[in-house]
Amino acid sequence: MKNNFYQILDFPFHNSKNGSLIAFQNLSTHERDALPIDIKRILVIKDAKNDDVRGGHTHHKTRQILFAINGTCTVTLDNGKEKATVSLETFSRGVLLEPYVWHTMENFEPHTILLVLANTEYNEEDYIRSYDEFLKYIK
Repeated sequence: MKNNFYQILDFPFHNSKNGSLIAFQNLSTHERDALPIDIKRILVIKDAKNDDVRGGHTHHKTRQILFAINGTCTVTLDNGKEKATVSLETFSRGVLLEPYVWHTMENFEPHTILLVLANTEYNEEDYIRSYDEFLKYIK
């Protein structure tokens, strides 16, 4: 499902008698497996409590995909004109965030592990950490 400022990505997974497998590939002959970004950085968030709020920022350049690879959480997205809430409930569903989308992650179920794939290396200058500053950039 694609929206103006985010996209839900559903990747196929394969169940077998000894577990489930999902494959992510930067370059793929199978469009269903292909990631829409080249991965330069991987972040893993775990041990967040239900009332914790993570994120609370946006980026100038970074595109990222968020997956709850265990447990669930909600992601609130804001492009300055529209807001949306996405529930991440399965390890094969991710949300693609574009630059200038303010985002927070919250409502973490116990034992949730959030995987974040980013297309840039860490650069503090890429972050906008003030909501008011974010609103100035998007006008």
